[in-house]
Amino acid sequence: GNPSFVRDSRARTIQDIMVAGVDVYHDTNAGNERGSNIIYNMMIDGINVVHLGDLGHELNPDDVKKVGNVDVLFVPIGGYFTMDASTVDKVISALKPKVIIPMHFKTEKCGFPIAPLDDFIQGKKVEQKNGEVEITKDSLPKTTAIYVLHPTK
Repeated sequence: GNPSFVRDSRARTIQDIMVAGVDVYHDTNAGNERGSNIIYNMMIDGINVVHLGDLGHELNPDDVKKVGNVDVLFVPIGGYFTMDASTVDKVISALKPKVIIPMHFKTEKCGFPIAPLDDFIQGKKVEQKNGEVEITKDSLPKTTAIYVLHPTK
């Protein structure tokens, strides 16, 4: 095919998907340890899908404003290379997503020294999904839901 690559934070539309980035960092030291990171907010079929990438710090109010509305939030939860657990909860509270999809956590095939999924979901109500989930504007939950996607293989 003819894929489009997005490698910066410039706002653009690609095949009816609006994409805008927010420049942030991969660590708590303004990128001096692990470099920069871009949060991407994508408008897909009327849903704001936000991917935090390898966000490594709490968001300031200006960052939250730049990110904007969040329907679906892909959030790194493993710590060590990204945010720790308490920072994850602060970022989620600031962004107020309707759906949270955790990512970047320890699995049996991951050798990185990061936290497992259980550390994040402990005490929280989650919906387990096998491989994929379909989310439409009409199916967005009224209160925040956590969808855990499990690989099919």
